[in-house]
Amino acid sequence: MKRRALGKRLAVGVMLGLGGPVRLLAQTPPRMPRIGVLRWGVQGDEYQPGLARALAELGYHEGQTVTIDWRWATKADVAQRHASELLALKPDLLVASGTPAAVVLRDAARSVPLVFGVADPVGAGLVASQARPGGMATGISNNLPLLAAKQLQLMSEVLPGLQRVAFLGSTQDPATRIFQQEVEGAASALRIRLVPLLIGPISELDAAADTMVRERVQAVVVQPLFTLGPSGPLAEALNRRRMASVSAFRAFAIDGGLMAYGPSRVESMRRTASFVDRVLKGARPGNLPVEEPTVYELAFNQTTAKALGVTIAPAMLRRADEVFV
Repeated sequence: MKRRALGKRLAVGVMLGLGGPVRLLAQTPPRMPRIGVLRWGVQGDEYQPGLARALAELGYHEGQTVTIDWRWATKADVAQRHASELLALKPDLLVASGTPAAVVLRDAARSVPLVFGVADPVGAGLVASQARPGGMATGISNNLPLLAAKQLQLMSEVLPGLQRVAFLGSTQDPATRIFQQEVEGAASALRIRLVPLLIGPISELDAAADTMVRERVQAVVVQPLFTLGPSGPLAEALNRRRMASVSAFRAFAIDGGLMAYGPSRVESMRRTASFVDRVLKGARPGNLPVEEPTVYELAFNQTTAKALGVTIAPAMLRRADEVFV
């Protein structure tokens, strides 16, 4: 009897001893990294699927190995509210697309790593320099202001004899001043009269477009900030007034703009994802030099060209990476 009782006690003890490791194995799995994304623009363009796809290529599958909280804004007060929402979720890292979005996130969360895609990170005060960012932010400087001059040159080739061009700029973007300077310099060199028109939200477009008509504008260089999101209504408003338009991203040409010339969005997404990967693995943002695009795309919309009565020379079409019909 004593031996049986002892045996039972030993068996219970062994079972209790095993219970510890079993409970450890059943613990909650480690928390997935969390990314907060603020995009200046309207939801519905290629940005969200493009970035999600680029992150997945590096093993960050949304909802499985990483949590991503997406936000969009086209006004400063909305962007600030979204920034507060994202910070309340305790992200491991923030991603900003567009200079206004990056500035808002930087001001709201100086201790959280920030990866950006902007026009002029030094001018916006996001980094000390591109080679040595310092602080908690780094990312991509997409050189968009410098490309505005090239866009005007291309438009002058598409429309021989071009005399009057508008620059549609944003009062909400710190980089607008540089955009306007670049376009003004190119217009002067090409002996084209430039009509600069700065607006806030896109709801002010119609009044600006009517001014363009009164000024007998033939073409418009559109600041890319207005095309971060579906840009069909913008392109349609300009087409309706018989004005050819150009901006940076191929999506603008897809949505009805006559032409687009700028950095490859696929490459930009992959570079952004690479920064996210390195920072989540422990790299300090301030030690990662800001990168610039290496791949640029030229795209035309032939349907828009026909509607405007514009004939794009075959040689120009051969230079294009894409022609939408």
